[in-house]
Amino acid sequence: MKVLVLPHSTPFERYLPAFEAAGIDMEPLAWTRDLADAELADVEAVLGWQFPSGVAGRLPRLRWVCAVSAGVEKLLAPDLAPHVPVSRIVDREQGRGIAQFVAMMALRHARHLPLYEAQQRDRQWLRVPVDMARNPVAVLGMGEMGRAVAEMLRAVGFEVLGWSRSGGGSLAEVLGAADIVVCALPLTPETDGLLNAERFAQMRRGAYLINIARGAHVVDADLIAAVKSGQLAGAALDVQRREPLPAEDPLWAVPGITITPHIASQSSPETIAAQFIEGLKRLQRGEPLLNVVDKVRGY
Repeated sequence: MKVLVLPHSTPFERYLPAFEAAGIDMEPLAWTRDLADAELADVEAVLGWQFPSGVAGRLPRLRWVCAVSAGVEKLLAPDLAPHVPVSRIVDREQGRGIAQFVAMMALRHARHLPLYEAQQRDRQWLRVPVDMARNPVAVLGMGEMGRAVAEMLRAVGFEVLGWSRSGGGSLAEVLGAADIVVCALPLTPETDGLLNAERFAQMRRGAYLINIARGAHVVDADLIAAVKSGQLAGAALDVQRREPLPAEDPLWAVPGITITPHIASQSSPETIAAQFIEGLKRLQRGEPLLNVVDKVRGY
């Protein structure tokens, strides 16, 4: 079975030892722009993060697409045949890593660490009492990642308010009840730009945003305006609408906004390879695939 490995942050070579040790009939092929149609004609499975434009339509024998991440939106290409299933990697270690990142940023805000960082720069030794973190935190999206985030936030003392689109309820009410809002939603047409001026106005004045989902959930200009006006105290953005974030992007220079380069956590190549190989075995045996997403809903 020929497998096309699409480009992403993990080099193709990192998967080869696991592929070679799997003991199954598999021919891995690394994507390059100069691959001819003849080389792609017998590809049956794809592993990757994003389809380059027009590639899905050049795979007439494609039977399965596996995302290396929890999000699959960049693999739902318009030219992907409707009958081809798309699944995702579920890495609980990655979920805990992301939860640690969220807890770190939530505690940094709740315990006023930026204040003490500023005092250190000014060489001020001034004690400003800070209470234990008990703040209400709204976690938007209660899938694998959202549940891991909620569990860790509760463990360090926060009150967690969970919200999901499928679970219903008023988003405005949840936003208005929280001091900190965490975005862990899948990116779909319905959630693209969800966090905009209207939603920021529904948050408590001085609330804080943490985004570990996708940059496109946030309308950047609206976020910048909300932080500069004081409606929001700030934000921690591990994901951005444009990645890599260009040096001239205004997000870099807004006091209160912390930028990290999509490093909250990543699935290990070993976990990805193991789950992908299991999927290939199921595909070859005609068994149901694991972690298949609903392509209409996008998750």
